[in-house]
Amino acid sequence: MSMLRRITQSFVFSLGALIGAHFGARLALQAAHAPTPPQLSFLLLDNPFRRIYRDPVRTVDFVGVHRNAHLLDAGCGTGTHALEAATRVGPNGRVYALDMQASMINTVARRAELQHASNVVTLLAPLHRIPLPADSVDCVMMISVLPEISRRKMALAEARRVLKPGGALVAGEDVFAPVYARPTTTRKWLEEAGFKLTGQAGNGLAYLLRFVRPISAAQIAFGAGDRES
Repeated sequence: MSMLRRITQSFVFSLGALIGAHFGARLALQAAHAPTPPQLSFLLLDNPFRRIYRDPVRTVDFVGVHRNAHLLDAGCGTGTHALEAATRVGPNGRVYALDMQASMINTVARRAELQHASNVVTLLAPLHRIPLPADSVDCVMMISVLPEISRRKMALAEARRVLKPGGALVAGEDVFAPVYARPTTTRKWLEEAGFKLTGQAGNGLAYLLRFVRPISAAQIAFGAGDRES
């Protein structure tokens, strides 16, 4: 057997083992109705296979993060997307990395320190009690989060509360996540919470949906009054 063939077989075997372990962990979490524990973060959040279809660079590109923005990564996990966003907002911007698991938040804090990302602020809290003021962030990311939330309506109401009028919320799911929701289901959840769909990317296997918090007529009138005074 040639060296190339042995290397190819070894690669295929390793990839198969990784994918098998990924799906095994996914099924276990579905049965337990639990968020992804940190012990399985490499298999379900940070493995190279996931980065093929959920590349943090392309994800943050789709969000449309601008310099000096304040962004909330709700259900940040190990911080892969939050840390990418931190490179976009600059030193005067802020990325709030929120998760309900202390071990995940500790991981994000360590990674931010290693990357000298002083603009990352970690928040240990459930998504239905976001410790931020109203109208305080320009963008919200919810990647592989919504199907796992037991208090989904409350969490989306909180996301809408902290998001500035006209701000963007990007939700994304993929079939390889512990719990999956179809694009039509995610769209229904967000529109029922008062968001308006403005863009989409990907497909049914791995997708991103961009929504906006609409600006009300009263807010438009108030802004016009401020300009005239």
